[in-house]
Amino acid sequence: MHKVIGNCTSAPETEHHLRLKEIAVEVARRYGWTVETEVRGVTPDGEEWIADVLARKNNAKVAIEIQWSPQTPEETLRRQERYRKSGVRCLWLFRHAGFPIAAELPAVQVSAVDDGYATRLSDISMPLQTFLDAAFDGRLKFGLPSIGKAVVQIKAGDIECWKSQCKATTKIITGIDVIFGSRTYSWIVKTLDGAPPSVLHSVIENLPKNLNIGTLKKRYSNTIGDRYLSNGCYRCDSLIGQHFESEVWYSDEIISSFQIDISGDWRRMIEQEYEPEWAVYRVNELLC
Repeated sequence: MHKVIGNCTSAPETEHHLRLKEIAVEVARRYGWTVETEVRGVTPDGEEWIADVLARKNNAKVAIEIQWSPQTPEETLRRQERYRKSGVRCLWLFRHAGFPIAAELPAVQVSAVDDGYATRLSDISMPLQTFLDAAFDGRLKFGLPSIGKAVVQIKAGDIECWKSQCKATTKIITGIDVIFGSRTYSWIVKTLDGAPPSVLHSVIENLPKNLNIGTLKKRYSNTIGDRYLSNGCYRCDSLIGQHFESEVWYSDEIISSFQIDISGDWRRMIEQEYEPEWAVYRVNELLC
């Protein structure tokens, strides 16, 4: 049973719970679904369930569960399995973090804000209505979609060459971000060392030509006794070591951005480095 907050006359639910159901109903109906609240059902093996919101369209059924109180991951998965057995997909709106991240569990954290409710996916916050729009429009997906277009941003900052006979101010690469939907995938130069040649070629090819940027290439370091991908002084090409890059992380800026298809080596690099999560995409990002 839910604790009652304020004047609740229709059911023993919080005001937040009731309002979240209203928003879910409004969005689902806008996308042509027939919607009811507090719908009872039963699994083929006799387990009962009650959906906060149940939307139907043709043969599809989608439940939306608002979980404003804490719930263990085990209980969440148990309840999700009941819906699966009943032929119902279920989307969860959790107040508390700590729920499982899995392909079989579409879920997001929801918080009350001054002007309504906000959701958070990775580091991106968006209004609840925006999130639900994406869900009912087929733009909420787990992991990388099969096709899509992302934006790569190259970041760089200024540093003085360490060689006393040079001392030129040169711009060095501090890292790249790949922005795709509500996720940002990031690499610093050190972690780009093992990137596929085609990825490094794309980055180098899209560097501006007039910013005194040192060449990004493998150089030998006497300090570590090995070659590694590194920045260099634009004037004398001296290696600028990894420890110098951290000095400009907090003053760097985006110097270039370009679009890529999420396929091939870019896709493999992301999937090798990052665990899949649920993300929201824009229509144009899902078109190739």
